[in-house]
Amino acid sequence: MNKNIIRGLVAAGVLATVGAANAALPTEAATAITTAGTDLLSAIGMVIASMVAVWGLRKLGQKMGWL
Repeated sequence: MNKNIIRGLVAAGVLATVGAANAALPTEAATAITTAGTDLLSAIGMVIASMVAVWGLRKLGQKMGWL
């Protein structure tokens, strides 16, 4: 058999297994994963906002001659 055909069959088998495992998740687990994703996005947003604030204050300090 051709190597590409074998690789395609292996990839299809892996994707089928992943799809079956995802379908077996209870609704509580799916909700918890979604909630965790939302919490992580908001935490990342806060970290980026704080970094921008620190950068802005340093820039302001340089412009005003404080640093």
